[in-house]
Amino acid sequence: MPTPSSIVQLIESSGNNFHAKVARWFNGSGWHVTVSPYYMDQTQSKAREIDLVAEKLWPTTDTWGTPQGYVAVRLFIECKFIASESVFWFAPKDLKAATRLVCRTSPFTEGNRYTQNHHYLATCETVGKLFTSSNAKAQESEPFYKALNQALNATVSLRLQAPSHPALQGRRHGTLVNLSFPVVVCSSFSELYAVDFFKDTPATQINENFQLEVQYAYLDRSGNPQDDYFLLDIVEYGQLSAFEKSLAKGVEAAAFLSRRD
Repeated sequence: MPTPSSIVQLIESSGNNFHAKVARWFNGSGWHVTVSPYYMDQTQSKAREIDLVAEKLWPTTDTWGTPQGYVAVRLFIECKFIASESVFWFAPKDLKAATRLVCRTSPFTEGNRYTQNHHYLATCETVGKLFTSSNAKAQESEPFYKALNQALNATVSLRLQAPSHPALQGRRHGTLVNLSFPVVVCSSFSELYAVDFFKDTPATQINENFQLEVQYAYLDRSGNPQDDYFLLDIVEYGQLSAFEKSLAKGVEAAAFLSRRD
């Protein structure tokens, strides 16, 4: 018996369908995927959900080629089915703040040439600063505001937890380097447009993956107020492979810096 057309339309137009599609891509590309995990939001002492947590391990070796451990990349992902137009205002990335972000959350250090290979410093010279969507009546209902808030909430709440990748279960020895990234995966960029924050120029359609620059206030796990700089990757579903490749150079640099002689 064929599936009723109304059911097919319901599935195809659902955000859940895109959520599952993104999960299948990561699973098929060798990532360990946790679907819709709940966590405690320290800011409001409230249980929240993130669409996906995807983890992938890159083996590391010492200078003699002996296995040493892993670089674990963890993505905190919100999936967005884009059904309306959105505009982003772009400006140059704050490279000093981006460098401090990289150095406080990874083994990279300022002044080390390998630090420039990190994904946040090797890509996206300009970043989104502001945004608006045609179907948003208030900030809380703005789809990208909701997505970035959920991705960043999960990042600050979960990044200090041990990765859940099966290959690490029972592991007691070796070096483990953790790299965490908040990410919003969009169904398409066809409705996304860019304008220059500092110049009065016409809007142009966005065609490549980009980043949002966010100053984010939150409570840490001890209940202390924090106000930190973050970068958030906005990735088109059709460009997930390109995004994965853009992470790899920084992963290789992190693996090199973690080597023991």
